[in-house]
Amino acid sequence: MKKEEKRTGNGRGWDNRSQAKPAAEYEFRYGSGLLKKESAGWPRTLVVTTPSAYRTARPYLSRQPAGVACVRWLDWDHLHETSRQLPDDAGLVIGLGGGRAVDAAKFVALEKGLPLITVPTIASTGAIIHGVCAKWKGREPVQDTDWPWVDCEYVLVDYDLVLEAPYYLNTAGLGDILCGYAGLAEWRWRARNGQGPACDEAAMATVIRHHEAFTRRFEETLDGERNLTADSVHHIMTCLQERDGRALRHPGMRSGDHHFLIALEFVNNRSWIHGELVALGALLIAWLCDAQPEDLIGRLERCRVRRRPTEMELGREQLRRGLAFVPDYMAQRDIDSILRHEPVQGARFEALWEFLEGF
Repeated sequence: MKKEEKRTGNGRGWDNRSQAKPAAEYEFRYGSGLLKKESAGWPRTLVVTTPSAYRTARPYLSRQPAGVACVRWLDWDHLHETSRQLPDDAGLVIGLGGGRAVDAAKFVALEKGLPLITVPTIASTGAIIHGVCAKWKGREPVQDTDWPWVDCEYVLVDYDLVLEAPYYLNTAGLGDILCGYAGLAEWRWRARNGQGPACDEAAMATVIRHHEAFTRRFEETLDGERNLTADSVHHIMTCLQERDGRALRHPGMRSGDHHFLIALEFVNNRSWIHGELVALGALLIAWLCDAQPEDLIGRLERCRVRRRPTEMELGREQLRRGLAFVPDYMAQRDIDSILRHEPVQGARFEALWEFLEGF
């Protein structure tokens, strides 16, 4: 099928991503035992997943898929090859797993011209509530292009399946929201140094109130031993959807937390859990900006988001290497962040490491 032909349908395209369905309009279906029930009525399916996610989810499927693709990363050459190897006689694509599997499934659904249902097995990232699929070359997103998108039919959340994952793979989704604190910290830093507009205190207070409200609500969903429940899963998914749907963004709140993650993974040639790493990026930005990082730490701990590098299997030298690379990476892409303008090296890095690990 030619590229132009694939773009003619509703709810998908290889450009004009502004036409993608807003997060607030996504349909979520929640329940225990839901995957077994829903999959019984699906046509022949192509499952795009990762090894661990498929291993966990396979007993929940009512029938064997027509094809299964386990993706290693989101490089487009890899995704093209993955799509090419899947059969062409299926009627539906299932994105089964975390953010990597869901984003890869969007690509396959576009290539095959098939409808898409996403089945998150963890709640670690906002990929489940937007249709955009970034174009990646290796470990770096390509910026000089309009990324493709596909609106999924619905998002299926099986509580039993999601709760099989280690808790931190789900609470990382709240880290992907709390990283918004970096935007507040950098806004204050720029204003204090005469590098941007004055802070809109009302806009900033709205973000803080929102963070505090969903943190408090999350704590209420935990059981007596602070374990996650089905209500916790529902809350995290709702928070991710609301984060992309609420008017919580302001031009002054731009920050480098997500660019920190990309640079760190690029220079170390490996991946970490998205929500945890962007929250870590926000934490070190708050520390550099002297913007009460302890407030962010408190919310991360209350949301059970891991925040120490060693908890995430991020070593001292890996972080040092990433922070040494960040200024040039951001300068080449014209990213305005304190991480670009105030490099973290030498004694400053040692002080940061002590803070991150010891606070």
